[in-house]
Amino acid sequence: MCAATSGLCVGVWLLTQGSVDKLNKLAQDPTLWRSYNFWPIWVLLALATVLTIHLGVVLAVTLFGGKARRRRREFAREARRAAKEMHRQAHAAKAARRQERRDERRDAVHGSTRGQGSAPSKSAGPERKWVTVMFTDIANSTGLTEDLGDDEWSRLLSGHRELVRNLFVAHSGEVVGTQGDGCLGRFPTPAEAVLCAVEVQKEIAQTREDTHFPMQVRIGIHAGEAVEDDGDLVGRVVNVAARVTAETKPGEILVTEPVADYLGGQLRFEDRGLRELRGVTQPRHLLAVRWDEDGTPTSPPSPASTSGTEGGSPPGAPPAAPAAAAPPGTPPPPPAPPS
Repeated sequence: MCAATSGLCVGVWLLTQGSVDKLNKLAQDPTLWRSYNFWPIWVLLALATVLTIHLGVVLAVTLFGGKARRRRREFAREARRAAKEMHRQAHAAKAARRQERRDERRDAVHGSTRGQGSAPSKSAGPERKWVTVMFTDIANSTGLTEDLGDDEWSRLLSGHRELVRNLFVAHSGEVVGTQGDGCLGRFPTPAEAVLCAVEVQKEIAQTREDTHFPMQVRIGIHAGEAVEDDGDLVGRVVNVAARVTAETKPGEILVTEPVADYLGGQLRFEDRGLRELRGVTQPRHLLAVRWDEDGTPTSPPSPASTSGTEGGSPPGAPPAAPAAAAPPGTPPPPPAPPS
């Protein structure tokens, strides 16, 4: 196209003003274009500029675009590895839970000679209960979706949900609902919820280390009364847990003060101070769990061990465990060295 346009312009110049002899002299000395009124030079310069720009764009797309495509493919491979790793972790948690249930059934069979009683019937209709609510949320999920695409993101999200669901069940919890990339779970005690949150963060961190996929999870936990109706939870405790999660940084576990009080001195916390939560009338005192340190308890405290605590808990709530109280069945602390 450009060659045809140039040839046409030069032909018009030859027919109107120039000659072959002048064209040969111009080829040897282009500075003569003014003397011969060689006006096609402007067309030639414009076409040369267009070609140069086009060549630059092609080189940029070839070099940098290819690099970006390679990076996207590598990112997708990392996401697939992360999804497989989370599926593996989920199956491991499920297998551990199955073994635990087999052990419980075996113990129940051995103790069945003590008498048989009918199981209490489940009450019908809405019921008010004291529960611990936990929200999980994948940080920067929108950016990850844009980078991976819908198919790869769907695979990754499936592995993440399976991992979270099995870890919930392994700690006596259950998934109440899912929305987008977040999961809402309920637990009978704050200790089980926090232990589950710690394990979720550790499994995600291990996946991130093994696959180099930059995935992080935010977790918020709150305890209080909620109304349960046909497996669904309704109440302020759910709203507060969601707002606590919104205040959480990637890779962090934030809990409210009642949850931290229940755990006593079993875990280390970092004070995050009073926070104004959107839609919540009163500020809430939030604390961050130091989950990346050693010393995480392996079993939650028993509510029976805290029956002697003073009041202050809502009706039906498990009383808070004092900091010095140890869970039943845990080995006694080592004796203090002689002074």
